[in-house]
Amino acid sequence: MDLRRYPLDEQNCTLEIESYGYTTDDIEFYWNGGEGAVTGVNKIELPQFSIVDYKMVSKKVEFTTGAYPRLSLSFRLKRNIGYFILQTYMPSTLITILSWVSFWINYDASAARVALGITTVLTMTTISTHLRETLPKIPYVKAIDIYLMGCFVFVFLALLEYAFVNYIFFGKGPQKKGASKQDQSANEKNKLEMNKVQVMHYILLILSLLFLLIMRCPGFFCRKICF
Repeated sequence: MDLRRYPLDEQNCTLEIESYGYTTDDIEFYWNGGEGAVTGVNKIELPQFSIVDYKMVSKKVEFTTGAYPRLSLSFRLKRNIGYFILQTYMPSTLITILSWVSFWINYDASAARVALGITTVLTMTTISTHLRETLPKIPYVKAIDIYLMGCFVFVFLALLEYAFVNYIFFGKGPQKKGASKQDQSANEKNKLEMNKVQVMHYILLILSLLFLLIMRCPGFFCRKICF
């Protein structure tokens, strides 16, 4: 199975019937009824997959001992994404949006901002760990790994942003507050730093929104990067 586009992947399931004891000189295999030999495919319901198409093949396979008949029935299966939207995509998206709430919390409310940042980071870590436990250990990156890693990065950046804001207003805060009462230029400088923080807030929000909007079109995303 190729899971590079998981959970937006399509898999091929093949059933092969072949004679290993008799060559084509002794026995011939063919589909009784031609293309209509397989019926009821449209009525099959699978919990994780939908049957997109199927293909019947009748061929001869050459070996050193002769040619042997083989019948192949291949099903092209598309994974149902509804489960992953509810269990993975929606929770991770909401957690990422929740991390943005810290941008509107007062910078001197350390307990609230740190608690919110750490909680969202740990929640994203739990979601990623739970997903990896349900999948086989494979050496390549899956599409859902890229999505979860992107969400984790933006959640983590929201926490780092508070550390930067805390350094600006508390690392140099006392000198600036004292100067602002006596010197108007120092007050203007303080306002400029506040504007820089607000710009950083908006940049993080825009980047996060762009990432989430791109991942709303996972099929397009996978066609571009998941080969």
